[in-house]
Amino acid sequence: MTGVVRLDEHGGPEVLRYGSETVGEPAAGQVRLRQEAIGVNFVDTYFRTGAFPVGALPAVIGGEGAGVVDAVGPGVDVVSVGDRVGYYFSPGAYAEVRLIAADELIPLPDDVPAVEAAALLAKGLTAWGRLRRVHAVRAGEIVLVTGATGGVGSLLAPWGQHLGATVVALVAGPERVVAARALGLEHVVVAGELGAAVTALGPGVDVLYDTVGRATFAEAAAVLRDGATVDLLGAASGDPEIDAADLDRRHITVTRSAAGQHLPDRATLLEASTELFAAWRSGVFGKRQVRRYPLADAAQAHRDLESRIDGAALVLLPAGN
Repeated sequence: MTGVVRLDEHGGPEVLRYGSETVGEPAAGQVRLRQEAIGVNFVDTYFRTGAFPVGALPAVIGGEGAGVVDAVGPGVDVVSVGDRVGYYFSPGAYAEVRLIAADELIPLPDDVPAVEAAALLAKGLTAWGRLRRVHAVRAGEIVLVTGATGGVGSLLAPWGQHLGATVVALVAGPERVVAARALGLEHVVVAGELGAAVTALGPGVDVLYDTVGRATFAEAAAVLRDGATVDLLGAASGDPEIDAADLDRRHITVTRSAAGQHLPDRATLLEASTELFAAWRSGVFGKRQVRRYPLADAAQAHRDLESRIDGAALVLLPAGN
Protein backbone atom coordinates (compact mmCIF):
# COMPACT_ATOMS: atom_id res chain seq x y z
CA MET A 1 0.00 0.00 0.00
CA THR A 2 1.22 3.47 -0.85
CA GLY A 3 0.02 6.97 0.01
CA VAL A 4 -2.39 8.96 -2.13
CA VAL A 5 -4.40 12.18 -1.81
CA ARG A 6 -7.95 11.73 -3.07
CA LEU A 7 -10.62 14.19 -4.06
CA ASP A 8 -14.01 12.68 -3.10
CA GLU A 9 -15.97 15.91 -3.56
CA HIS A 10 -15.35 19.41 -4.81
CA GLY A 11 -14.73 22.25 -2.37
CA GLY A 12 -12.06 23.93 -0.28
CA PRO A 13 -8.65 22.52 0.61
CA GLU A 14 -10.22 20.33 3.29
CA VAL A 15 -11.65 17.99 0.61
CA LEU A 16 -8.12 16.76 -0.15
CA ARG A 17 -7.83 13.65 2.02
CA TYR A 18 -4.79 11.46 2.48
CA GLY A 19 -5.24 7.69 2.28
CA SER A 20 -3.65 4.59 0.79
CA GLU A 21 -3.97 2.50 -2.34
CA THR A 22 -2.45 -0.46 -4.15
CA VAL A 23 -0.99 0.39 -7.53
CA GLY A 24 -0.97 -2.45 -10.03
CA GLU A 25 1.27 -3.32 -12.94
CA PRO A 26 1.65 -0.91 -15.87
CA ALA A 27 -0.37 -1.61 -19.01
CA ALA A 28 0.98 -1.41 -22.55
CA GLY A 29 2.73 1.91 -23.09
CA GLN A 30 2.76 2.74 -19.37
CA VAL A 31 5.30 2.76 -16.58
CA ARG A 32 4.91 2.63 -12.82
CA LEU A 33 6.61 5.63 -11.30
CA ARG A 34 7.79 5.87 -7.70
CA GLN A 35 7.58 9.59 -7.12
CA GLU A 36 10.10 11.67 -5.22
CA ALA A 37 8.50 15.11 -5.61
CA ILE A 38 5.14 16.44 -6.86
CA GLY A 39 4.55 19.95 -8.11
CA VAL A 40 1.61 22.02 -6.86
CA ASN A 41 0.25 24.52 -9.39
CA PHE A 42 -2.59 27.03 -9.17
CA VAL A 43 -4.52 25.12 -11.83
CA ASP A 44 -4.78 22.27 -9.28
CA THR A 45 -7.14 24.44 -7.23
CA TYR A 46 -9.49 24.73 -10.22
CA PHE A 47 -9.75 20.95 -10.45
CA ARG A 48 -10.28 20.77 -6.69
CA THR A 49 -13.15 23.26 -6.71
CA GLY A 50 -14.77 21.83 -9.83
CA ALA A 51 -14.11 24.93 -11.97
CA PHE A 52 -12.27 22.52 -14.30
CA PRO A 53 -13.69 19.01 -14.82
CA VAL A 54 -11.89 16.00 -13.36
CA GLY A 55 -14.19 13.27 -14.65
CA ALA A 56 -15.61 10.79 -12.18
CA LEU A 57 -15.03 11.15 -8.45
CA PRO A 58 -13.11 10.08 -6.47
CA ALA A 59 -10.16 11.48 -8.38
CA VAL A 60 -6.46 12.17 -7.89
CA ILE A 61 -5.50 15.66 -9.02
CA GLY A 62 -2.15 17.26 -9.79
CA GLY A 63 -0.26 17.06 -13.06
CA GLU A 64 3.46 17.53 -12.36
CA GLY A 65 6.05 15.35 -10.70
CA ALA A 66 9.39 13.58 -10.77
CA GLY A 67 10.65 10.22 -9.64
CA VAL A 68 12.16 6.87 -10.61
CA VAL A 69 10.70 4.32 -13.02
CA ASP A 70 9.69 1.26 -10.97
CA ALA A 71 8.29 -1.01 -13.71
CA VAL A 72 7.59 -0.78 -17.44
CA GLY A 73 4.68 -2.17 -19.41
CA PRO A 74 4.71 -3.95 -22.77
CA GLY A 75 5.95 -1.91 -25.71
CA VAL A 76 7.83 0.70 -23.69
CA ASP A 77 11.25 1.52 -25.15
CA VAL A 78 11.78 5.21 -24.32
CA VAL A 79 12.59 4.64 -20.62
CA SER A 80 13.83 1.77 -18.47
CA VAL A 81 13.49 0.64 -14.86
CA GLY A 82 15.66 2.87 -12.66
CA ASP A 83 15.53 5.92 -14.93
CA ARG A 84 14.99 9.31 -13.30
CA VAL A 85 12.17 11.13 -15.06
CA GLY A 86 9.70 13.99 -14.70
CA TYR A 87 6.50 15.15 -16.38
CA TYR A 88 4.71 18.47 -16.73
CA PHE A 89 1.00 17.69 -17.12
CA SER A 90 -0.44 14.24 -16.57
CA PRO A 91 -3.43 14.07 -14.19
CA GLY A 92 -3.04 11.87 -11.13
CA ALA A 93 0.12 13.27 -9.57
CA TYR A 94 -0.83 13.47 -5.86
CA ALA A 95 0.36 9.94 -5.10
CA GLU A 96 3.50 8.19 -3.89
CA VAL A 97 3.31 5.69 -6.75
CA ARG A 98 1.40 6.12 -9.99
CA LEU A 99 0.92 4.75 -13.50
CA ILE A 100 1.71 7.10 -16.38
CA ALA A 101 2.16 6.94 -20.15
CA ALA A 102 5.84 6.47 -20.98
CA ASP A 103 5.71 8.98 -23.85
CA GLU A 104 4.86 11.76 -21.38
CA LEU A 105 8.07 11.30 -19.39
CA ILE A 106 11.08 13.61 -19.58
CA PRO A 107 14.53 12.20 -18.74
CA LEU A 108 16.12 14.15 -15.89
CA PRO A 109 19.79 15.10 -16.17
CA ASP A 110 21.93 13.89 -13.28
CA ASP A 111 22.39 17.44 -11.97
CA VAL A 112 18.65 18.24 -11.77
CA PRO A 113 17.20 17.13 -8.40
CA ALA A 114 13.66 15.74 -8.35
CA VAL A 115 12.46 18.64 -6.18
CA GLU A 116 13.79 21.19 -8.67
CA ALA A 117 12.22 19.32 -11.58
CA ALA A 118 8.83 19.16 -9.88
CA ALA A 119 9.00 22.90 -9.16
CA LEU A 120 10.17 23.80 -12.66
CA LEU A 121 8.69 21.67 -15.43
CA ALA A 122 5.07 22.83 -15.71
CA LYS A 123 5.80 26.54 -15.30
CA GLY A 124 9.04 26.41 -17.27
CA LEU A 125 7.61 24.55 -20.25
CA THR A 126 4.69 26.95 -20.28
CA ALA A 127 7.17 29.83 -20.43
CA TRP A 128 9.11 28.08 -23.22
CA GLY A 129 5.96 27.78 -25.33
CA ARG A 130 5.32 31.50 -24.97
CA LEU A 131 8.88 32.60 -25.74
CA ARG A 132 9.51 30.15 -28.57
CA ARG A 133 6.10 29.44 -30.13
CA VAL A 134 3.50 32.12 -29.31
CA HIS A 135 6.00 34.86 -30.12
CA ALA A 136 9.61 34.04 -30.86
CA VAL A 137 11.29 36.69 -28.74
CA ARG A 138 14.23 38.42 -30.41
CA ALA A 139 17.00 40.62 -29.10
CA GLY A 140 16.02 44.27 -28.97
CA GLU A 141 12.28 43.73 -28.67
CA ILE A 142 10.29 45.25 -25.82
CA VAL A 143 8.45 42.57 -23.87
CA LEU A 144 5.89 43.35 -21.18
CA VAL A 145 5.13 40.74 -18.51
CA THR A 146 2.36 41.22 -15.98
CA GLY A 147 2.55 39.09 -12.84
CA ALA A 148 6.31 38.78 -13.32
CA THR A 149 6.85 37.53 -9.77
CA GLY A 150 4.24 34.76 -10.07
CA GLY A 151 4.75 31.13 -11.02
CA VAL A 152 5.08 31.35 -14.80
CA GLY A 153 5.99 35.04 -14.89
CA SER A 154 9.01 34.57 -12.63
CA LEU A 155 10.52 32.21 -15.23
CA LEU A 156 9.23 33.88 -18.40
CA ALA A 157 10.44 37.40 -17.57
CA PRO A 158 14.10 36.63 -16.77
CA TRP A 159 14.25 34.11 -19.62
CA GLY A 160 13.04 36.75 -22.08
CA GLN A 161 15.64 39.16 -20.75
CA HIS A 162 18.30 36.47 -21.16
CA LEU A 163 17.27 36.13 -24.82
CA GLY A 164 18.14 39.79 -25.34
CA ALA A 165 14.74 41.44 -25.05
CA THR A 166 14.07 44.54 -22.98
CA VAL A 167 11.66 43.05 -20.47
CA VAL A 168 9.33 45.35 -18.55
CA ALA A 169 7.90 43.74 -15.42
CA LEU A 170 4.61 45.32 -14.36
CA VAL A 171 3.93 44.78 -10.65
CA ALA A 172 0.90 45.63 -8.53
CA GLY A 173 2.61 47.85 -5.97
CA PRO A 174 5.92 48.93 -4.42
CA GLU A 175 5.96 45.83 -2.19
CA ARG A 176 6.52 43.63 -5.28
CA VAL A 177 9.43 45.64 -6.67
CA VAL A 178 12.00 43.94 -4.43
CA ALA A 179 10.81 40.48 -5.50
CA ALA A 180 11.02 41.45 -9.18
CA ARG A 181 14.49 42.93 -8.74
CA ALA A 182 15.59 39.71 -7.05
CA LEU A 183 14.87 37.92 -10.34
CA GLY A 184 17.48 40.11 -11.99
CA LEU A 185 14.91 42.14 -13.93
CA GLU A 186 16.20 45.56 -14.97
CA HIS A 187 12.93 47.34 -15.75
CA VAL A 188 10.34 47.01 -12.98
CA VAL A 189 7.32 49.30 -13.12
CA VAL A 190 4.50 49.77 -10.61
CA ALA A 191 0.98 49.78 -12.04
CA GLY A 192 -0.07 53.32 -12.92
CA GLU A 193 3.39 54.30 -14.16
CA LEU A 194 3.65 52.11 -17.24
CA GLY A 195 3.06 54.69 -19.97
CA ALA A 196 6.01 56.91 -19.11
CA ALA A 197 8.31 53.94 -18.54
CA VAL A 198 7.63 52.39 -21.96
CA THR A 199 7.87 55.74 -23.75
CA ALA A 200 11.38 56.12 -22.35
CA LEU A 201 12.37 52.71 -23.75
CA GLY A 202 11.09 52.87 -27.31
CA PRO A 203 8.10 53.10 -29.65
CA GLY A 204 5.98 50.58 -27.80
CA VAL A 205 5.69 47.01 -26.57
CA ASP A 206 6.17 44.21 -29.12
CA VAL A 207 4.54 41.45 -27.07
CA LEU A 208 2.48 41.40 -23.88
CA TYR A 209 2.50 38.22 -21.81
CA ASP A 210 -0.48 38.76 -19.52
CA THR A 211 -1.02 36.63 -16.42
CA VAL A 212 -3.05 39.20 -14.45
CA GLY A 213 -6.01 40.12 -16.65
CA ARG A 214 -8.62 42.68 -15.68
CA ALA A 215 -6.66 44.75 -13.14
CA THR A 216 -3.87 45.81 -15.51
CA PHE A 217 -5.01 44.98 -19.05
CA ALA A 218 -6.20 48.46 -20.08
CA GLU A 219 -2.94 50.06 -18.95
CA ALA A 220 -0.89 47.36 -20.68
CA ALA A 221 -2.88 47.54 -23.94
CA ALA A 222 -2.30 51.28 -24.13
CA VAL A 223 1.47 50.86 -24.53
CA LEU A 224 1.39 48.24 -27.29
CA ARG A 225 2.79 49.26 -30.65
CA ASP A 226 0.70 48.67 -33.77
CA GLY A 227 1.12 45.07 -34.92
CA ALA A 228 2.02 43.77 -31.44
CA THR A 229 1.03 40.42 -29.95
CA VAL A 230 -1.02 39.89 -26.78
CA ASP A 231 -0.73 36.46 -25.15
CA LEU A 232 -3.44 35.83 -22.57
CA LEU A 233 -1.97 33.06 -20.43
CA GLY A 234 -3.67 33.85 -17.12
CA ALA A 235 -6.25 36.03 -15.42
CA ALA A 236 -5.38 36.25 -11.73
CA SER A 237 -7.62 39.33 -11.32
CA GLY A 238 -10.38 38.13 -13.64
CA ASP A 239 -10.85 38.08 -17.39
CA PRO A 240 -9.71 41.30 -19.05
CA GLU A 241 -12.12 43.73 -20.67
CA ILE A 242 -10.88 43.79 -24.25
CA ASP A 243 -11.71 46.51 -26.75
CA ALA A 244 -11.56 44.19 -29.74
CA ALA A 245 -12.32 46.96 -32.25
CA ASP A 246 -9.40 49.08 -31.00
CA LEU A 247 -6.97 46.15 -31.07
CA ASP A 248 -8.13 45.16 -34.54
CA ARG A 249 -7.66 48.73 -35.79
CA ARG A 250 -4.10 48.61 -34.48
CA HIS A 251 -3.49 45.16 -36.05
CA ILE A 252 -2.77 43.64 -32.65
CA THR A 253 -3.00 39.85 -32.49
CA VAL A 254 -4.58 38.33 -29.37
CA THR A 255 -3.80 34.69 -28.54
CA ARG A 256 -4.90 32.28 -25.82
CA SER A 257 -3.54 28.73 -25.69
CA ALA A 258 -2.65 25.87 -23.37
CA ALA A 259 0.94 24.78 -22.84
CA GLY A 260 0.29 21.42 -24.48
CA GLN A 261 -0.54 23.06 -27.80
CA HIS A 262 3.10 24.12 -28.09
CA LEU A 263 4.44 20.67 -27.16
CA PRO A 264 2.58 18.51 -29.69
CA ASP A 265 4.98 15.55 -29.79
CA ARG A 266 7.77 13.90 -27.84
CA ALA A 267 10.52 15.44 -29.97
CA THR A 268 9.30 18.96 -29.16
CA LEU A 269 8.88 18.07 -25.49
CA LEU A 270 12.48 16.87 -25.28
CA GLU A 271 13.74 19.92 -27.17
CA ALA A 272 11.90 22.28 -24.83
CA SER A 273 12.94 20.49 -21.64
CA THR A 274 16.59 20.40 -22.73
CA GLU A 275 16.52 24.16 -23.26
CA LEU A 276 14.72 24.67 -19.95
CA PHE A 277 17.28 22.65 -18.00
CA ALA A 278 20.11 24.53 -19.72
CA ALA A 279 18.58 27.86 -18.69
CA TRP A 280 18.15 26.63 -15.10
CA ARG A 281 21.71 25.30 -15.05
CA SER A 282 23.17 28.61 -16.25
CA GLY A 283 21.35 30.57 -13.55
CA VAL A 284 18.85 32.37 -15.79
CA PHE A 285 16.12 31.98 -13.14
CA GLY A 286 18.26 32.92 -10.17
CA LYS A 287 17.92 31.13 -6.86
CA ARG A 288 14.28 30.06 -6.74
CA GLN A 289 12.51 29.39 -3.47
CA VAL A 290 10.84 26.01 -3.08
CA ARG A 291 8.43 25.36 -0.22
CA ARG A 292 8.18 21.66 0.69
CA TYR A 293 5.22 19.81 2.26
CA PRO A 294 4.64 16.16 3.10
CA LEU A 295 2.19 14.63 0.62
CA ALA A 296 -0.23 14.13 3.51
CA ASP A 297 -0.33 17.93 3.95
CA ALA A 298 -1.62 18.66 0.45
CA ALA A 299 -4.58 20.56 1.91
CA GLN A 300 -2.26 22.98 3.71
CA ALA A 301 -0.23 23.46 0.54
CA HIS A 302 -3.43 24.51 -1.23
CA ARG A 303 -4.31 26.94 1.56
CA ASP A 304 -0.89 28.56 1.30
CA LEU A 305 -1.05 28.64 -2.49
CA GLU A 306 -4.41 30.40 -2.51
CA SER A 307 -3.32 32.90 0.13
CA ARG A 308 -0.24 33.73 -2.00
CA ILE A 309 1.92 33.95 1.11
CA ASP A 310 5.07 34.31 -1.02
CA GLY A 311 6.40 33.61 -4.48
CA ALA A 312 7.89 30.21 -3.69
CA ALA A 313 7.17 27.14 -5.79
CA LEU A 314 5.24 24.50 -3.81
CA VAL A 315 6.22 20.83 -3.84
CA LEU A 316 4.72 17.77 -2.12
CA LEU A 317 7.11 15.09 -0.86
CA PRO A 318 5.98 11.46 -0.60
CA ALA A 319 6.97 9.61 2.58
CA GLY A 320 10.68 8.89 2.74
CA ASN A 321 11.72 11.81 0.55
